[in-house]
Amino acid sequence: MAGGAGTSSSGGGAATGAGTKVDVTLKLPQLQNLCKRDPDGYREDYDAQVRRLESELNILQLSPQQHVSDGLMELIQFAAAVSSSSYKGEESDRIATMLIGLLVGSRGADESNAGNSNQQDILVMSAMLPTSALQLHRDVRKSCVSALILMRNKGALEPLRLLELFFRLMAVIPDKGLREMLYKHMVNDIRNINKKGKRDDKVNRAIQSFLHRVVGSTATSSGESTEEESSTDIAAKRATDMVCELYRRQVWNDDRTVAILASAVQSSNNTVMSRAMRFFLNIEEKMADDQKAQEESEWDASQKIDYHKFSRKTKSRQRHVERQVNNRKKQQRKREGQNTDEWMDVRDDQGVEASKKLYPAIELLRDPQGLAEVVLKKLKAPKSITYKVKLLMMNFVTRLVGNHELMLLNLYPFLQKYMGGHQRDVTAVLAYTVQACHETVPPDEVYGILKTIAHNFVTERCSEEQMAVGINAVRAIVARVPAVLSIEESKESSGSVAFDVEAFVRDIAAYSNHRDRSVSIAGKAFTNFIREAYPSLLQSKDRGLKGAALHRAKTKPLRYGERKVATGVEGADLLAEYESKKAAYLKQKRLQSENGEADDDDDEFEEEEEEIILDSDDEEEAPDLVLVDPTEDDTEAASAAEQVESGHEDEVLDLSKLTPEEREKLKQHVSSTRVFSAAEFVKMRKLVEREERARRDPREAARRKRAIAQGREFEELSGEESDGSEDDENAIHVKGAVNPDDIQAMAKRKRQSKAEKLQKVLAGREAFESKARAGGSTNAEKLRRKNFLMVKSSRAARAKGRGKGGLSAKHGVSAKRGHGGKREPLGHEAKKRRRKY
Repeated sequence: MAGGAGTSSSGGGAATGAGTKVDVTLKLPQLQNLCKRDPDGYREDYDAQVRRLESELNILQLSPQQHVSDGLMELIQFAAAVSSSSYKGEESDRIATMLIGLLVGSRGADESNAGNSNQQDILVMSAMLPTSALQLHRDVRKSCVSALILMRNKGALEPLRLLELFFRLMAVIPDKGLREMLYKHMVNDIRNINKKGKRDDKVNRAIQSFLHRVVGSTATSSGESTEEESSTDIAAKRATDMVCELYRRQVWNDDRTVAILASAVQSSNNTVMSRAMRFFLNIEEKMADDQKAQEESEWDASQKIDYHKFSRKTKSRQRHVERQVNNRKKQQRKREGQNTDEWMDVRDDQGVEASKKLYPAIELLRDPQGLAEVVLKKLKAPKSITYKVKLLMMNFVTRLVGNHELMLLNLYPFLQKYMGGHQRDVTAVLAYTVQACHETVPPDEVYGILKTIAHNFVTERCSEEQMAVGINAVRAIVARVPAVLSIEESKESSGSVAFDVEAFVRDIAAYSNHRDRSVSIAGKAFTNFIREAYPSLLQSKDRGLKGAALHRAKTKPLRYGERKVATGVEGADLLAEYESKKAAYLKQKRLQSENGEADDDDDEFEEEEEEIILDSDDEEEAPDLVLVDPTEDDTEAASAAEQVESGHEDEVLDLSKLTPEEREKLKQHVSSTRVFSAAEFVKMRKLVEREERARRDPREAARRKRAIAQGREFEELSGEESDGSEDDENAIHVKGAVNPDDIQAMAKRKRQSKAEKLQKVLAGREAFESKARAGGSTNAEKLRRKNFLMVKSSRAARAKGRGKGGLSAKHGVSAKRGHGGKREPLGHEAKKRRRKY
């Protein structure tokens, strides 16, 4: 083959021995690489390609429906990539303006670049795109969007400029795939802006202000909603979804984000309003589920360890294995220590962050009273709102009133209209009524609700399920507003009809002996509550052992407006007594061990105490006390305070010898002169619970006395004394929320799904295989395991052939005898005998 250098052809190529070849500058991927290496040297070639792009885009705007070649989309990607990397600045802004002009029209691009006023954002959002932009081919539109996203990822575009454009496109473009692409990019872009170490509050405030204006544009003062959805409503929906998603991912969880969603609640569009309300009602559960799934994924990942068994053993791989093992141990400790009340280490106490497990968005509202009044006004307005949306609005308003303890007195008469026995979803209405009750609600408002529930539900003309639901609702309302049980409040009631609390309580408590099991369970639950709250309202036969003890102690709820003021940390006096008695007991044991007078049981108990002290020596050791001169005149309280300060072990502190006033002074003194650790707070809580149980239950008090007499007074306080089950502890408890299932009839078994049935079967199978039940084996199991030679001559085996279903019955011989003393044949033998005769 002949070779040689040839002259350049008209197409810009160079002649070689193999023929004509296209110039390298006309190949866009190679030109992009060359522009990246030498931007100044190939600027003319780049400008030529940009001029070619401009001409093709102008032609495309004149006839947007024409066939588009692949070269145009490749040219768009080339211009965006090169301008954002090699020629960032004016050139990248020019390319971005060119692409935005193609997407929204030249006039829209000029308006978006003219200024950034607050009113202009909403104007641009509500403006319709020109025909040329709407008729643009979907591939060209997708290429332009991808190019703009590429420029934003390289930092050539501001996030707010692209956010406004994408919101405008989402509002009017019918392409679903493109809308999802825009939405995912905006969410991920905001997440990248708020990464650790890269958070930009200025940009966040600008984006949040824009989203607030978009959502607030749908809120009208009159509260009237239009039937047709405009582009502004569609943009508001997307903005609401985006803010909810960012809050759920814990990117934005401040009060500004909650303010955006509060504006969405006031929107005239029912869809936007419903989405915002569902966010406030369900965000805690969703975030808890996400956290649980993340913990499970971390646990599963930590269990897989690569030991490099079939690899070359190096120091780096050995360190990698050690890190994996340490991570698994860490996850194991975290998994075993969560949701437990064991003694905590001070290093594990993370303070506020550890206690803030969920982000209560409804608690961050700036004006909950005004928001509740607006929603209630919209709920009471005579307009076409579906019943499902009304229930959602009731749930939101009552949750607001309950969480923030608002005074919204016109809410309770409105809820009474929906408490009919045949009302649809009346159980949900009753649950929402319970949510709206709190301690600051006047008893006069609650009396009307109790009368309505008793008249419509707790009567003999209602079904058993309705009666059980009504009694459970009454118990839940009275538990939230205990002031309604006060006889003084009922006598001073200013209502139209007098309310006799004692007669009402005894009437409801009488249903504990109802023939239906669900009504009986509800009545007994109400009676048990009254026994603890105000046992004097019950008859003496219904008070029981606990109620009689509390009746003698004159236990009754506080009146409306009364408050119990705390003078110190709850349980501080109990902790001082516990430590004083424990120190004296251990000192006595040490003296006995030195003299050799300790018994074997005492030695074992002493070893256990020493192990407990050694295990918790670092975390239970209290800091040095601040010496404060007591100025009280009371001798016993002053001596107790001095004893706590000096730490004398000879004098044992006994709270039973102190008056209530002296105990309050001691509690205040200990709380003000001591810094408590996390373990001591846990111990104080358990001591308070133990004292409360002993006060309410005489059997618990007797059990406590026996423990003191047997020397088991200083055993560690375990967390197994709580009455709650494991499922209740692992469940998600949202503040202020009332589940309608909690007030339903308890006797009827709820329908289970297939997954729940399978889970129950597997749990029972595991319990059967592992014999996980209380006590030993049953008599049937013992008989089944016994040797056959031992049971073959037993009375049960010898009588096995007689009786119904026995061996003799199988052979056709009856166990019964006739008048002549002979066995009577069974049915088949009798028929054969009749035929024979």
